[in-house]
Amino acid sequence: MNTFIRRTTAALTEAADTVTMLAGAATGAWTGYTYVPAGLDAALHLPYTGAAALVGALVFAAAADQVLIPVRRRLAPSTPLYPPATGARGAAVPGDLDEALGQIGAATETDAAHRAAQAAYRIDLSKSLLGSADRWRGYTNGDATFYLAPGAVLHHSREEDEYGVPQHHYVLLTAEDPTPVPITNIGQIHQDLALRARKTAETVDAAAPSTV
Repeated sequence: MNTFIRRTTAALTEAADTVTMLAGAATGAWTGYTYVPAGLDAALHLPYTGAAALVGALVFAAAADQVLIPVRRRLAPSTPLYPPATGARGAAVPGDLDEALGQIGAATETDAAHRAAQAAYRIDLSKSLLGSADRWRGYTNGDATFYLAPGAVLHHSREEDEYGVPQHHYVLLTAEDPTPVPITNIGQIHQDLALRARKTAETVDAAAPSTV
């Protein structure tokens, strides 16, 4: 894949990411606004809708990322996108601020994905699934998401306490409920997905025409 095609494809991929997140946010906001729980205080309607928009954006982005993984791998050639000067080592020196931001942004996303995977032993001692950095999608704000199943993602965020000690937070986000569910072990994820699978099966059975 030559440089021009690689740059064009990268730009289209980033545009697809943006459009997908906006679509997810719009869908989540509409769902949250339309299906506000009965009895919820009117002052909480807006925060609830905002939370639903955030969940929708993350879920849609994680789902789209799974589709775009082969494209992203194709965009990671063995040689740099912008060849460095003779004798230079590592990434190419950016020609302008936009290129610099692109390099730092990509590095920040990769860093977030690796931090989420590295700290995942806190909830998954097996290190067989959540410890894979390739399965995490990092974001420039330092957060990362792990696509679990259609409509369900694991979200990682990191902050420091008053002593500067990193605190890692993992929450489960689903399209059906914008309320983040704190996750402390991978068994909780299994229980949630198993419950979702049973509900889906029951819905399908109920909708199936009777043969009696």
